[in-house]
Amino acid sequence: MDTSDLAGADPEARPLPATARGRRRRQSLLDAAREVFARDGFANARITDIADTANTAHGSFYTYFASKEEIFVALLRELEEELRSPGPRDVQQDGDGSNRVEPYEQILRANRAYLTAYRKNRAIMVAWEQVATLDAGVERLRREASDRFVQRIEKSIRHWQDKGIADPDVDPVYAAMALTGMVSNFAYRWSARDADYEVGKAAEQLSLLWANSLGIRTPRGPGETSISRGRSGRQG
Repeated sequence: MDTSDLAGADPEARPLPATARGRRRRQSLLDAAREVFARDGFANARITDIADTANTAHGSFYTYFASKEEIFVALLRELEEELRSPGPRDVQQDGDGSNRVEPYEQILRANRAYLTAYRKNRAIMVAWEQVATLDAGVERLRREASDRFVQRIEKSIRHWQDKGIADPDVDPVYAAMALTGMVSNFAYRWSARDADYEVGKAAEQLSLLWANSLGIRTPRGPGETSISRGRSGRQG
């Protein structure tokens, strides 16, 4: 796979079209690229196929993107926005500022949204990870996206600790890195092996691991598991 052109393929350096028509055409090319990259992979995708899928003249492609590499990077930036699901603290609040949703439910919703978006775009997400191992520019984009995710979770953990909800002995920085890595690596490993999984069950299991590691109350209670319930039942 030749990714030598990706390092300089920064679509943010190119201004967006000034007209609504131009923006629609650019978006149609991005939508087509999403389909072609998912079907053919990065290495086998062709500009002509992207243009044909978008019902656009081949020459018009270059009005909006300089290369296949540039539209790939632009698509990754678009996907990052979709994957940036509501974080654990990005929920509505009551008038007094208190959260309407329990922390575990916030974690569950965020993980479910992330896994849903990842599975929907699984072929492109796998390509992103693979190309990132070969190209410094794409690796930087992936690392920056990961860093933003980690920072949001770190902020949530600190908030929960301040409220007495999470274990104060847990280091927020290390925990945020470990927990986000667990979820993203789970999604990648399942997608890379082309195996399907139940989003609901996966989100529940990952969220239980997440909450229990932080000492956050789950539907079973604080620190309670099926094993501990069984033991208490036998003792009674």
